Amino acid sequence: MRHAPVSAPRSTSGAPRMSAAHVWAVFSTFRPGEAALDAVASVTAQVEGVIVVDDGSGPAADAVLSALEAGGVTVVRRGANDGIAAALNDGIDRAREAGAEFVVTFDQDSWVGPGFVSALVAAHDAATAAGDRVGLVVPEHFAGVRQQRGPVAPFGDAVNVIQSGMLIPASVIAAEGALREDFFIDLVDTEFELRLRRRGWRVLAAGGVRMEHALGTKYRRELFGRTVALPGIPPEITLSTPFRYFYRLRNRLVLNREYFVSAPRQIARDSLLDGIHFVNAAWVARPRRALLRLYRAAFVAALRGRMGRMPAALAPIAAEIRWSAPVIESEQR
Repeated sequence: MRHAPVSAPRSTSGAPRMSAAHVWAVFSTFRPGEAALDAVASVTAQVEGVIVVDDGSGPAADAVLSALEAGGVTVVRRGANDGIAAALNDGIDRAREAGAEFVVTFDQDSWVGPGFVSALVAAHDAATAAGDRVGLVVPEHFAGVRQQRGPVAPFGDAVNVIQSGMLIPASVIAAEGALREDFFIDLVDTEFELRLRRRGWRVLAAGGVRMEHALGTKYRRELFGRTVALPGIPPEITLSTPFRYFYRLRNRLVLNREYFVSAPRQIARDSLLDGIHFVNAAWVARPRRALLRLYRAAFVAALRGRMGRMPAALAPIAAEIRWSAPVIESEQR
């Protein structure tokens, strides 16, 4: 599908902002706050162009999106909320049509320091020169999450990659397809990672590179009123917005079915960790039965191959749920 021409953002001097490689940044937003302005500003000078795709926020996002447009960013307002994969794919298509060699994807609440993009490109180029088929590159650190396996190296295998801060060569997207839109949200990045690995691409992390991200509210992990701290399991838990547990469970089950043969160790480890998380979430959910109904609906959807958006009838059930757990901290930028 062809889109309207996209132009590169311009600096205050009027000259286009360019990078050594033709790298474009694509942001997905949904009801963005003013922090999105800082997130976009942190990367604008590092890339050839920035495309922000708003995923159906409606008038509530007009002020922020208009401010981005005034700063020279290309803003795409989608009429419906079709999920993060659809929004990112829209932006990626537009960037490729504008001549992007690489696309780096971002959330509205992630921000980076100087040299972030060039460091990812350098890791890609070094691995390619060493004879690797590079499918994507992520930073070593995503907030408090380490994405590089083993000792720190200029580039090394990544594990459990997170979409925000992901550098993807345009040639890889052309060869292997886009992000999986029927996942809607959650585990979209993991599915892409597993798909590339299964098809012989290396998924890499650039050593020493870090990006920041607002991870949300952390709660103390408790069982029967006592804090739970076990080896490899931290004493705190970051809980998602309740409706997302439908997608987290359904998509986890679909991933397990489709990728267990090609990535048994990763699937087994992630399923164990997610299982612990789902139990913890159910323990602190009020009313608990509402979250259990989401879980049951997710299981049935996965079993029957019902992908895409969560059924509308589940929305009021998800809206009932509150988390009954002590708050440790709420990360706000």
